[in-house]
Amino acid sequence: MVMDIRSLVPGHTKANLGKTDKSRKKGSSNESSSNAVEADDSVSLTGQASQINSLIQQMKAAPVLDPDRVSPVKEKLDNNKYEIEYEQVANKMLDFEADYYRH
Repeated sequence: MVMDIRSLVPGHTKANLGKTDKSRKKGSSNESSSNAVEADDSVSLTGQASQINSLIQQMKAAPVLDPDRVSPVKEKLDNNKYEIEYEQVANKMLDFEADYYRH
């Protein structure tokens, strides 16, 4: 079902969504037949949707931090030996921006 939401104003009800002004003026007989059609609407998920859901669940189960990557940085910070590689940071920022505007 396609709904035109451009002309929605406060006071529209769920039953009136997707109907034109002409169909709303015709009366209640149209509303009952329209509701019967809406009851037959259904959603089916593809195999890809199931795979995406599985990946989402795996991501939720994964740890937030990777200790193998965090511990060396933490150690350098604790020993005041961490050095910021400004050129690398700048390049990453430029790459991110280029990718952002490319898509």
